[in-house]
Amino acid sequence: MNTREYREKLIDEVKKYPVLYDTRHENHRDIDVRDRCWMEISDRLGANCEILKREWKILRDSLRQSLRKSNKGATTKAGVPCKKWRFQNRMAFVLPYMTKRRNPRQLRDDIKIDETEVQSEQEQDSEVWDPGNGNSDSDSLDLYFASVCQSTKRLPKKYQNQIKREVLDTLLRIEEQYEADERESKMPVSKIY
Repeated sequence: MNTREYREKLIDEVKKYPVLYDTRHENHRDIDVRDRCWMEISDRLGANCEILKREWKILRDSLRQSLRKSNKGATTKAGVPCKKWRFQNRMAFVLPYMTKRRNPRQLRDDIKIDETEVQSEQEQDSEVWDPGNGNSDSDSLDLYFASVCQSTKRLPKKYQNQIKREVLDTLLRIEEQYEADERESKMPVSKIY
Protein backbone atom coordinates (compact mmCIF):
# COMPACT_ATOMS: atom_id res chain seq x y z
CA MET A 1 0.00 0.00 0.00
CA ASN A 2 1.43 3.40 -0.96
CA THR A 3 1.63 6.37 1.40
CA ARG A 4 -1.43 8.09 -0.02
CA GLU A 5 -3.62 4.98 0.35
CA TYR A 6 -2.25 4.44 3.86
CA ARG A 7 -3.18 7.99 4.88
CA GLU A 8 -6.62 7.72 3.28
CA LYS A 9 -7.28 4.53 5.24
CA LEU A 10 -6.06 6.16 8.45
CA ILE A 11 -8.37 9.14 7.90
CA ASP A 12 -11.31 6.83 7.19
CA GLU A 13 -10.58 4.77 10.31
CA VAL A 14 -10.22 7.80 12.60
CA LYS A 15 -13.51 9.16 11.28
CA LYS A 16 -15.27 6.12 12.79
CA TYR A 17 -14.11 7.21 16.28
CA PRO A 18 -15.37 10.73 17.11
CA VAL A 19 -13.78 10.43 20.56
CA LEU A 20 -10.40 10.92 18.84
CA TYR A 21 -11.20 14.29 17.28
CA ASP A 22 -14.35 15.69 18.91
CA THR A 23 -13.04 17.67 21.88
CA ARG A 24 -16.58 17.91 23.27
CA HIS A 25 -17.11 14.13 23.24
CA GLU A 26 -17.85 12.84 26.75
CA ASN A 27 -14.88 10.42 26.63
CA HIS A 28 -12.39 12.64 24.80
CA ARG A 29 -10.34 13.16 27.96
CA ASP A 30 -10.36 9.44 28.82
CA ILE A 31 -6.96 8.19 27.66
CA ASP A 32 -7.97 4.53 28.07
CA VAL A 33 -10.96 4.92 25.75
CA ARG A 34 -8.86 6.73 23.16
CA ASP A 35 -6.07 4.15 23.43
CA ARG A 36 -8.57 1.33 22.83
CA CYS A 37 -9.74 3.13 19.69
CA TRP A 38 -6.16 3.50 18.49
CA MET A 39 -5.54 -0.20 19.17
CA GLU A 40 -8.53 -1.15 17.02
CA ILE A 41 -7.29 1.11 14.23
CA SER A 42 -3.81 -0.36 14.69
CA ASP A 43 -5.17 -3.89 14.31
CA ARG A 44 -7.08 -3.00 11.15
CA LEU A 45 -4.20 -1.15 9.50
CA GLY A 46 -1.45 -3.42 10.81
CA ALA A 47 0.65 -0.53 12.14
CA ASN A 48 2.01 0.59 15.50
CA CYS A 49 -0.35 2.80 17.55
CA GLU A 50 2.25 5.45 18.25
CA ILE A 51 3.11 5.76 14.58
CA LEU A 52 -0.59 6.09 13.72
CA LYS A 53 -1.08 8.79 16.36
CA ARG A 54 1.91 10.72 15.03
CA GLU A 55 0.68 10.34 11.45
CA TRP A 56 -2.78 11.59 12.48
CA LYS A 57 -1.22 14.62 14.15
CA ILE A 58 0.73 15.35 10.97
CA LEU A 59 -2.46 15.08 8.93
CA ARG A 60 -4.33 17.42 11.28
CA ASP A 61 -1.50 19.94 11.24
CA SER A 62 -1.32 19.75 7.44
CA LEU A 63 -5.05 20.43 7.21
CA ARG A 64 -4.69 23.39 9.55
CA GLN A 65 -1.79 24.76 7.47
CA SER A 66 -3.73 24.29 4.24
CA LEU A 67 -6.74 26.12 5.63
CA ARG A 68 -4.51 28.93 6.86
CA LYS A 69 -2.93 29.27 3.40
CA SER A 70 -6.25 29.36 1.60
CA ASN A 71 -7.57 31.78 4.20
CA LYS A 72 -4.70 34.18 3.52
CA GLY A 73 -5.24 33.84 -0.23
CA ALA A 74 -1.80 32.30 -0.82
CA THR A 75 -0.75 31.98 -4.46
CA THR A 76 1.95 30.20 -6.44
CA LYS A 77 4.89 32.10 -7.99
CA ALA A 78 2.78 32.42 -11.14
CA GLY A 79 0.06 34.17 -9.12
CA VAL A 80 -2.37 31.25 -9.33
CA PRO A 81 -4.24 30.39 -6.10
CA CYS A 82 -2.73 27.41 -4.31
CA LYS A 83 -4.45 24.09 -4.89
CA LYS A 84 -6.46 22.48 -2.13
CA TRP A 85 -4.50 20.02 -0.01
CA ARG A 86 -5.13 16.49 -1.33
CA PHE A 87 -6.85 15.23 1.85
CA GLN A 88 -8.78 18.40 2.66
CA ASN A 89 -12.18 17.09 1.50
CA ARG A 90 -11.62 13.69 3.08
CA MET A 91 -10.84 15.32 6.45
CA ALA A 92 -13.72 17.83 6.32
CA PHE A 93 -15.42 15.95 9.18
CA VAL A 94 -12.88 17.36 11.69
CA LEU A 95 -13.41 21.01 10.75
CA PRO A 96 -16.15 21.70 13.33
CA TYR A 97 -13.80 20.47 16.08
CA MET A 98 -10.58 22.19 15.08
CA THR A 99 -9.24 25.02 17.18
CA LYS A 100 -7.09 27.94 16.19
CA ARG A 101 -3.78 27.78 18.03
CA ARG A 102 -2.52 30.99 19.52
CA ASN A 103 1.00 29.78 20.23
CA PRO A 104 1.98 26.85 17.96
CA ARG A 105 5.64 26.93 19.09
CA GLN A 106 4.61 26.05 22.63
CA LEU A 107 3.20 22.75 21.36
CA ARG A 108 6.24 21.95 19.20
CA ASP A 109 8.70 22.41 22.06
CA ASP A 110 7.60 19.27 23.85
CA ILE A 111 6.30 16.65 21.45
CA LYS A 112 6.07 14.03 24.20
CA ILE A 113 3.20 15.86 25.93
CA ASP A 114 0.09 13.71 26.16
CA GLU A 115 -2.60 14.83 23.69
CA THR A 116 -5.04 15.38 26.56
CA GLU A 117 -2.68 17.90 28.14
CA VAL A 118 -2.24 19.63 24.80
CA GLN A 119 -6.00 19.80 24.36
CA SER A 120 -6.45 21.24 27.86
CA GLU A 121 -4.00 24.02 27.05
CA GLN A 122 -5.71 24.60 23.73
CA GLU A 123 -9.12 24.87 25.34
CA GLN A 124 -7.81 27.51 27.73
CA ASP A 125 -5.98 29.48 25.04
CA SER A 126 -8.05 28.89 21.93
CA GLU A 127 -11.20 29.67 20.11
CA VAL A 128 -13.18 27.59 17.65
CA TRP A 129 -11.48 27.40 14.26
CA ASP A 130 -12.68 30.28 12.11
CA PRO A 131 -11.45 29.99 8.54
CA GLY A 132 -13.47 33.01 7.36
CA ASN A 133 -12.33 36.59 7.21
CA GLY A 134 -15.61 38.30 7.89
CA ASN A 135 -18.75 36.52 8.91
CA SER A 136 -17.42 33.69 11.07
CA ASP A 137 -20.87 32.27 11.89
CA SER A 138 -21.67 31.93 8.21
CA ASP A 139 -18.26 30.47 7.34
CA SER A 140 -18.25 27.91 10.14
CA LEU A 141 -21.79 26.90 9.18
CA ASP A 142 -20.66 26.47 5.56
CA LEU A 143 -17.78 24.28 6.70
CA TYR A 144 -20.03 22.24 8.94
CA PHE A 145 -22.51 21.52 6.16
CA ALA A 146 -19.66 20.83 3.72
CA SER A 147 -18.44 18.23 6.20
CA VAL A 148 -21.92 16.73 6.54
CA CYS A 149 -22.21 16.71 2.75
CA GLN A 150 -18.93 14.80 2.37
CA SER A 151 -20.04 12.22 4.92
CA THR A 152 -23.45 11.86 3.29
CA LYS A 153 -21.98 11.36 -0.19
CA ARG A 154 -20.19 8.22 1.01
CA LEU A 155 -23.50 6.57 1.92
CA PRO A 156 -25.82 4.66 -0.43
CA LYS A 157 -28.50 6.76 -2.19
CA LYS A 158 -31.25 5.35 0.06
CA TYR A 159 -29.55 6.76 3.17
CA GLN A 160 -28.65 10.02 1.44
CA ASN A 161 -32.35 10.58 0.74
CA GLN A 162 -33.24 9.76 4.35
CA ILE A 163 -30.68 12.29 5.64
CA LYS A 164 -31.96 14.98 3.25
CA ARG A 165 -35.55 14.34 4.40
CA GLU A 166 -34.65 14.47 8.09
CA VAL A 167 -32.53 17.62 7.72
CA LEU A 168 -35.34 19.33 5.82
CA ASP A 169 -37.93 18.25 8.44
CA THR A 170 -35.70 19.59 11.22
CA LEU A 171 -35.11 22.86 9.38
CA LEU A 172 -38.84 23.38 8.77
CA ARG A 173 -39.68 22.57 12.39
CA ILE A 174 -37.07 25.02 13.73
CA GLU A 175 -38.17 27.75 11.29
CA GLU A 176 -41.77 27.35 12.50
CA GLN A 177 -40.59 27.48 16.11
CA TYR A 178 -38.55 30.62 15.37
CA GLU A 179 -41.53 32.32 13.70
CA ALA A 180 -43.79 31.42 16.64
CA ASP A 181 -41.20 32.78 19.09
CA GLU A 182 -40.93 35.99 17.05
CA ARG A 183 -44.72 36.43 17.06
CA GLU A 184 -44.84 35.78 20.80
CA SER A 185 -42.08 38.30 21.52
CA LYS A 186 -44.02 40.99 19.62
CA MET A 187 -47.18 40.46 21.67
CA PRO A 188 -47.97 43.07 24.33
CA VAL A 189 -46.97 41.94 27.82
CA SER A 190 -50.58 41.94 29.07
CA LYS A 191 -51.58 39.29 26.45
CA ILE A 192 -48.73 36.97 27.38
CA TYR A 193 -49.75 36.76 31.04
